[in-house]
Amino acid sequence: MTVSKLERVGSTKVLVISDSHGDSGVVRMLLERYKHTVQVAVHLGDNARDLMQFDTDYPAVNFVAVAGNCDFSGSVPKERMLTLGGAVKRRVLLLHGHNHNVKSTLDRLMYYAQEKEADACLFGHSHMPFVHVHESVFLRGEEGARGCFFMNPGSASEPRGGSQAGYGILTVDDDGNIVGEIKTLRHPGLDPGSPSSCE
Repeated sequence: MTVSKLERVGSTKVLVISDSHGDSGVVRMLLERYKHTVQVAVHLGDNARDLMQFDTDYPAVNFVAVAGNCDFSGSVPKERMLTLGGAVKRRVLLLHGHNHNVKSTLDRLMYYAQEKEADACLFGHSHMPFVHVHESVFLRGEEGARGCFFMNPGSASEPRGGSQAGYGILTVDDDGNIVGEIKTLRHPGLDPGSPSSCE
């Protein structure tokens, strides 16, 4: 089911895909693998339709996508904010990253996440996996210093920088704890580092 705004109560597991560049087969394979264990499937841009075309096939999963620099349809927004968690809610910012120069530095993205008061930020664009908790991003009211969890799942079909094709699993539990994991794909026929038609 495609959603424009998602606020989910309780522990939530999210399948995180990015930069599939037309390889809907690998996206379908991941949906089949996780259809009973995730509540949300996210595509972080560059052929978001590779995920969204399957939304009616998996009614138990909420589908959410953002546009990348290779998504030319105006129907997919450039960013989204999800609210996930139980007693403690977490704000999860989704964007592709091309507007924040993530291939060179994460500084702009970290400041942007701070402006948006995000607890987690999921992004793509670089085709290289990355997980990091930035501890000193926020000072928010009486809660004091808070960190922000950043994750780039890498590319599902065109890995770069010596990485393997991959995806992510993000979990936000009832207490608001955020855990992310990068998983690699064994995908026959992949040529690591091969350029896509869109950079």
